[in-house]
Amino acid sequence: MEWNEKTLEFLSQRFLDTLSPNPEARRDAERLLFVAAKQSNYGLAVLRLIAEPSIDEQTRQAAAFNFKNHICSRWLPCAADSGISPIRDSEKEQINTLIFPLTLSSSRLIQTHLNEALAIISALAGHYASVNGILRVANTIFNNFRHHQEGFLEIFAPLLQELFLKTDSLINCSAGGSAAMLTPLLESQSLCCRIFFYLNFQELPEFFKDHMNEWMGVFNKCLSCNYPSLESTADGLELVDDLRSAVCDNINLYMDKYEEEFQRFVEGFALAVCTLLREVSKSPIRDQLATRAINFLTTVSTTSAHHALFAVAGDNGISDICQSSVIPNLSLREKDKQLFEMDFMEFIRRDMDGNTRRRIACELLKGLATYYKPQVTQVVSHEIHKLLSSFATNPAAQWKDKDCAIYLVLSLATNKKGAFFANFIIPELQSPDVNSYPMLKAGSLKFLTMFRSHLPKPFAMQLFPELVRFLQAESKVVHSYAAMYIEKLLLLKDEGGRSRYVGSDISPFLLQLMTSLFDALNLSESEENQYIIKCIMRVLGVAEITREVVDLCLGGLTTVFSRNPKNPTFNHYIFESVAVLVRRACERDISLITEFDSSLFPRLKMILADDVREFIPYAFQLLAQLVELNIQPISPDYMEMFLLLIAPNPTNSWRSSHEVPALVRLLQAFLQKAPHEVTQKNLLGQVLGVFDKLVKTPSTVEQGCYVLNTVIEYMEYGVIAPYMTFVWSSLFTHLEQKKSVKLQKCLVMFISLFLVKHGPANLVETMNAVQRNIFIAIVDRFWIPDLKLIMGTMEVKLTAVAATRLICETPALLDPAASKLWGGMVNSIVTLVSRPEQERAIDEPEMPEISENVGYTAATFVNLYNVGRREVDPLQDITDPKQLFVTSLAMLSASHPGRYPWVIRYNLEKANQDALIKLCTAYNCAIV
Repeated sequence: MEWNEKTLEFLSQRFLDTLSPNPEARRDAERLLFVAAKQSNYGLAVLRLIAEPSIDEQTRQAAAFNFKNHICSRWLPCAADSGISPIRDSEKEQINTLIFPLTLSSSRLIQTHLNEALAIISALAGHYASVNGILRVANTIFNNFRHHQEGFLEIFAPLLQELFLKTDSLINCSAGGSAAMLTPLLESQSLCCRIFFYLNFQELPEFFKDHMNEWMGVFNKCLSCNYPSLESTADGLELVDDLRSAVCDNINLYMDKYEEEFQRFVEGFALAVCTLLREVSKSPIRDQLATRAINFLTTVSTTSAHHALFAVAGDNGISDICQSSVIPNLSLREKDKQLFEMDFMEFIRRDMDGNTRRRIACELLKGLATYYKPQVTQVVSHEIHKLLSSFATNPAAQWKDKDCAIYLVLSLATNKKGAFFANFIIPELQSPDVNSYPMLKAGSLKFLTMFRSHLPKPFAMQLFPELVRFLQAESKVVHSYAAMYIEKLLLLKDEGGRSRYVGSDISPFLLQLMTSLFDALNLSESEENQYIIKCIMRVLGVAEITREVVDLCLGGLTTVFSRNPKNPTFNHYIFESVAVLVRRACERDISLITEFDSSLFPRLKMILADDVREFIPYAFQLLAQLVELNIQPISPDYMEMFLLLIAPNPTNSWRSSHEVPALVRLLQAFLQKAPHEVTQKNLLGQVLGVFDKLVKTPSTVEQGCYVLNTVIEYMEYGVIAPYMTFVWSSLFTHLEQKKSVKLQKCLVMFISLFLVKHGPANLVETMNAVQRNIFIAIVDRFWIPDLKLIMGTMEVKLTAVAATRLICETPALLDPAASKLWGGMVNSIVTLVSRPEQERAIDEPEMPEISENVGYTAATFVNLYNVGRREVDPLQDITDPKQLFVTSLAMLSASHPGRYPWVIRYNLEKANQDALIKLCTAYNCAIV
């Protein structure tokens, strides 16, 4: 299109006609302009018309609006994909030259359209590529610091909002544009929404509270608008759904945490999300958006102020949401079936704990039942009846309907679950063919697992053989769910914490059960099935372990870990299983240790020789268990390993801090079991060399002190006395160079253990041998202030008794010149023993649940629970350290009337004075 008088006249008349009140004239003008827009230089001609002062303002405004839309639809080369002629590069160059100065010189209304055109040109010319790159980096940063946003908000929030609103205006004027045009804009909005979530995660910032209308308005638009050019392709639909998912996360956050500020928007969003979900529920590939949308509706359904939104149409409202949003998302889809067959571990993870459509739909149903249980139960019962009737007419074709019914009952747990269990679950479990309808079998086993605590014990044991059969099912999910049920059943406790199921309950099935479990580990793709091996471990923790069981299980377990499996969780449970087998078998018959030695020692030695890094920490822990169970004298094979452990140039394992706890555990076992061999072979110096190396490194300082404590516990004083100057020098040097809470606590514990084992006189003498009067300095600078750091029942007892003996038996502290020091120690002892039990005790849990991430890696150490070292109380004859403290104090006071009450009052904090009076009253003691 050439720029001349004729072109000016044509365009100005057509734009004027677009403003005509006559519809026919407007349509005709728009048709002619559409045809003209296909010509090259059309946009340039329109821009020149806008710049022509002789043309009236209204016409130029219409031209500016047309120019903006022309740029939107034709700027990118890929516009040709939609049958639209794109703007040529030569024309773009001229437009870029003219548009900016023209924008500056135009009237406000024309300037508005030209600004938007400039923004579109900027976005579509690559500007948003760099913007989105910056947003991705910001998204990562804000995600990592979501709990600490204060420093970011003031600067970043206004910039984020400006970009978000500007991008929204670009989307508005290009909503019907090509996919290439919309892609960077929607990606930008999605990133802005993610950052919004992180900035609002900790608390509601004032900025976003003040600008909530703007953000919520765009959020609602994101949920309600359609983008045909994007939604027509899988990639484009994924982009749109990602934006909507981010919006759902944001409104769910506000609904959950900022309900009061958000309440005026709830109804509009609930309507938008319900409408969106009806469409999304029909698609098998839109899981992310479906789960996010259902999450929001679930939050609304459980909120007292807004749950009524779901019942505005009475029972029909509840029925509608169940039928349009719950049932479609609970129903089994082809991709679920494929995952069941192709990746059973992922299927189980999602089915049990994943954020899947099915689980989230169940949560929505539970949420609706919070306030509308009768209505929801009625609707669900009706749906269950329909589904089961459908299944009954043609089980082979309609088995998925029964599967859906099972999940409906699981999600709502109606009063009719007992009848459902009897009529529809038991037949599946008693089916002679464990391989028929595997997904129904899996659903039935899951149902049984979920309601295991409700099963009467006699019935559960009657059903037990049926469950053992399923361990041989071809389906990996089915035999995994059977193992999971058995494992979780054996965890059940009755009132008072007593185990519901004990060894005698499973004895009739034990050999068949263990045989089936080990056979399952030989099934294809189940060689590293963590649910099977976990069940083996749990059964061994309950069963009555006979020699026959030992032979079966020991052979099976050693065969399994000889394969060198790679699943960390599986590996952990292998070694826990070995450990619990050894522990419980030897508790029953200690002579079995010989059999364990002959079977396990060569294999564990081979793990070390072959340097199987994943297994080495486990091997050391099992060796420690075997050493502790051995009957003295210890065998030459074990002593050879002990010598390697303490060699001056030991294996690389000592240099890996993540293997050190297992090595120390083994070294402690040797010191406990073979103290005479250590003395006879003069090996204590090498042992203490290990201590010195460990205590030099902050990450292993506690492990070094564990070695030292074990030496004090099991070695005679005459043996250790020559080395005490070295020990104290090492501790004091490291304390001076690298003072840390860990080392300070370790020092208090070691001093206390030394005192109760070998007396205060030896303690003072060996310390002062390092440096004159250093004992008093250590008491003043470390022992008194750090006593309050001690935690744990046995640790508190040890340190309280040691400190009591210190103030009552040590001449250096009983000297009147040391009264301030003596009083300070009394103050610390009162603080220690007066703390509430829950504050100073450390819980000793039962066998913990192991996460899926457990297992040895290059950066972690995982403790074997069943190898746990049983700590020996060095003060078994003392039951109450509080009583010992106040009675010892009273006796000391009685021997020196009048001296100690004044010292105590002078040094004790007010709270501790009251606490000491209560202790004296409780034990009928007096300080005179």
